[in-house]
This record gives sequence, C-alpha cells and structure tokens, in this order.
Amino acid sequence: MIPKIHIIRTSDGVDFPLPTYASKHHVGLVLRAAIPSVLKLDAHERALVPIGFGIGIPDGLCGQIVSLPDVAKESGLIVLDGPQIVNPADRDALFVLLQNSSRRQLILRRGDPIAQLLVLPVYQICWDEMLGKTLRAPKTDLKYMLYDDKDHESAEAEQNTAPKEAGKRVVKSVRERTKAADNV
Repeated sequence: MIPKIHIIRTSDGVDFPLPTYASKHHVGLVLRAAIPSVLKLDAHERALVPIGFGIGIPDGLCGQIVSLPDVAKESGLIVLDGPQIVNPADRDALFVLLQNSSRRQLILRRGDPIAQLLVLPVYQICWDEMLGKTLRAPKTDLKYMLYDDKDHESAEAEQNTAPKEAGKRVVKSVRERTKAADNV
C-alpha cells in the first residue's frame, strides 16, 4: 500500500510544482527552492530556504531531508543537520537549511533542485532495561559486549592489574562512578 501524505502549499509555492521522484528507481522526492528571486550564497554561507509547502506525515512514518548527491558533488550545496527530520507532529511550512560548502559563490534560482525528501517507516520503542548487566568494550575490537556485573567486576580487576597501554585510558562505568560519588 502506498501511503498518502497531506500536502499544503505555502504562499511561496502557490504556482510551484509538487515534489516528484526523478525516476521510478529513485527513493527521494526532489525538493526545489521556492524563493521569490535569485539567492546568492557566498563560500561557506548558510541559508534557510523555503520549499513551498508543508506536509502531514502519518504516525509510523517520518520524513528525512538530505542532500542531493549530484548537486552536492557539482556545486557543493549541502543540507546542514542532515538528515533533517520531519516528524508526524510537524505541521508547519518546510524549509531546508543549506550551506555552500564550496570556495566560490553559488547562485540559486526559483525552482532549482536543492535537496531530497525520503519518507521512511519508523518505530517508537519502549525500553527493556537489563538490570545487573553492563556494556564494556573488549580490548580487541570496538564492539560492546553484554556482561553480567559479576563478570564485569572480575574483568575490570584483571584490567586494572595489567599494565596500561600507552594512549589508552580506563573509563569507569556510570554505575561505578555513581557508587564512588555516593561514598564521598
């Protein structure tokens, strides 16, 4: 089933085309600058650019506004804080926070492609706290492992007696820091 998303044009986008997919093989809707006239962006300058509409995303979905790879590669125009998230509760006009990451001035005109909108399924979660368990990173790789607190204490005792490698520091777990602070 294809989700239907409510869209309302803003005053900037009354005569503006709605976002479309570049082809049936693209997953992002092309967003275009709904600016009244030319916008000049100096090197490394930022601008909040209107796209001519607001949307109502249903629960279970979210919008993500990201850079268009070809535009970013050719001109250096990127979406800041990307992906910009559009929540189901958001009902305001949409703007894209852009930055000219190039060393030269960029000129944007009305209707220029500036970003893309992805609509993705999302879940709201509930926490299942694992009491008596601790995460720690083994010495051999960067993946965190789940240990019983008893195993973690014996592993830390071994780690504290072993010579420390240069440039590495031992970070205590939040639980140990809290216990130490309570004892002071």
